[in-house]
Amino acid sequence: MKPFLMGLALACSLNAVADEMSVKIEPVRPTQKTQLFNGKDFAGWTKVITAETNSSPDITWTIADGVIRCAGKPFGYLATQQSYADFKIHVEYRWYAAAPQLNSGIFVFKTGPDTFFLPKAIETQLKKGNAGDFVLLSRATLNGLDNPKVRSVKKQASASEKPDGEWNSVDIVVRGNSIQSSINGVLQNVGTNAYADAGQICLQSEGGPIEFRNITLEPLP
Repeated sequence: MKPFLMGLALACSLNAVADEMSVKIEPVRPTQKTQLFNGKDFAGWTKVITAETNSSPDITWTIADGVIRCAGKPFGYLATQQSYADFKIHVEYRWYAAAPQLNSGIFVFKTGPDTFFLPKAIETQLKKGNAGDFVLLSRATLNGLDNPKVRSVKKQASASEKPDGEWNSVDIVVRGNSIQSSINGVLQNVGTNAYADAGQICLQSEGGPIEFRNITLEPLP
């Protein structure tokens, strides 16, 4: 092949790769209430944990009696394999064992690769005593705040968590690039102008032995 034709073929090949890499995946906008967890297996989810000696995602994340059980270590998260936009998600959680630190969270707007313990996302904090705070992870931004100078937005109401061992409910509404979170029916936080308007949903492993159940997604009214 002549040099000119070889160069043209290479350019076309590179352009094709670039076009493929620039394809935008359209997030799912739910049209009816659906279960994100089927109570049997992790279909539709990906386990992500930090690499430690003798660690295994299948030890950190298990299913017992129809609920997701997270050992709380190593740190990481359970991520939906699909990106979502304009939705309400309902999650129920409880601490099933004592630990020095009862900490976890629910992420929305998760974007980017699974290469860090804390991906780029906005977390609804579940840490005992702070459930309802927003945490801005990996330079995520909200309310026009300059991250990393400001990394969290404190909850607006008094704590509404239930005693350890009892089930709590979390309802997160994502509309465009806005978010609001309620704990046990109490509106705890509202944010606008998030850095994204769609992303994956994640359940966090961060030190607290926690269980999750009744994870449902529904369209906005």
